[in-house]
Amino acid sequence: MLLRFITTTHELNWASLYYFTKHTRPKAQPHREKTRAKAISDDKSGKIAKSDQEQEQKQQQENLKKKIELEKLRALQPKMHTWSSFYETHIPQTKKVPKTIYLSLNEQPEGRRKHYKKFDQPPVDITEECNQKFEIKQHTYEDPFASPKRAGLIAVKVGMTAQWDKWGYRHALTVLQLDNNQVVQVVKNDTYTGLQIGAGRVNIKTLKKPQIGHFLKANIPPKKYIKEFPITPENTLPVGFMLTARHFTPGQYIDIQGISTGKGFGGTVKRHNFKTQPATHGNSLCHRQLGSTGQRQDPGRVFKGKKMPGHLGNDKVTCEGIQIYRIDAVRQLIYIKGSVPGKPGSIVYLRDSWKAQKKNKELLNFPTLAVENGKEYAKEIVMEAPLEDPEMEETHENDFPKAGEDAED
Repeated sequence: MLLRFITTTHELNWASLYYFTKHTRPKAQPHREKTRAKAISDDKSGKIAKSDQEQEQKQQQENLKKKIELEKLRALQPKMHTWSSFYETHIPQTKKVPKTIYLSLNEQPEGRRKHYKKFDQPPVDITEECNQKFEIKQHTYEDPFASPKRAGLIAVKVGMTAQWDKWGYRHALTVLQLDNNQVVQVVKNDTYTGLQIGAGRVNIKTLKKPQIGHFLKANIPPKKYIKEFPITPENTLPVGFMLTARHFTPGQYIDIQGISTGKGFGGTVKRHNFKTQPATHGNSLCHRQLGSTGQRQDPGRVFKGKKMPGHLGNDKVTCEGIQIYRIDAVRQLIYIKGSVPGKPGSIVYLRDSWKAQKKNKELLNFPTLAVENGKEYAKEIVMEAPLEDPEMEETHENDFPKAGEDAED
């Protein structure tokens, strides 16, 4: 409209147009802008201060709540006895105690390393205190085709030793120690039932809020390791029940799962048991080489899954059908025939063997061994040796001369 008014009344003059638009423009009011900006900043600062106060109050409430929960967890921690009194009362002085006994992090007097540490004294056994309020009833299975499942255990690999039986045969044994295995949770579904087992101890300050609530709900001290084992519904155990080494029996077969020892980068000879190349006849500097990995134009590629050098070890390994040779109920030790994956101090998971169910049925206690009050149990149980020498050659009565007859020359 302004341009149209100027063009109709006067001739088009850009200087007059500029002058008119410049002096008709509203003047700026910097003092009002400053006051408005100041009011906005004051409003924002007030809101920020209020939000900071609210956040501080929330943080204080959360810290107080967490402190109360930590005090509750500390109250659940079992009272630790002195090593000397426990050693004198439970183990005779004449018996030698193995020096490779591992205790959890919270029981170490010095250091906060992430692995288990060796001690000369055995750990404190608190199973009787925990299991006094529970009543467990054992049952049997009459159906020969039944396949029941029990809970497993979490153990620490101590090391290896050896023992001789009455026939003079040497058995290489791996020693495993239990560290306060306790039922944390019972998981039930329409088609699934499982028991969550916890072992070891952990510093309470390192726990997160969901973990604190999880252990407070179960009313048990915090655990370092947790593992869920699938079971049949009739073999459930109450929350807080402590499982011991008597859960298994000598002579039965179990499956052991653990992380194998990491060995770094390995070649095909060590990793896949390849045969080495000839040592002579013109072979130079390639005695342990892989060799040919593919063909020429057809197929013109290397097939997937070809065995080649690579990372060796540090994998999840399951050893099936391993037999238990001996159980030490006082020190919570389990002696197993053969080797177990992992280094000393590593965690392994034990469960009843799935392939040897028929052999184990007569030896197992379902759902676990129900300890009766006032009854004494053997502190050490060893697998019975065979009645006859297993490597003795069979002989017939005709192989020996009868009484009164002269032996043939």
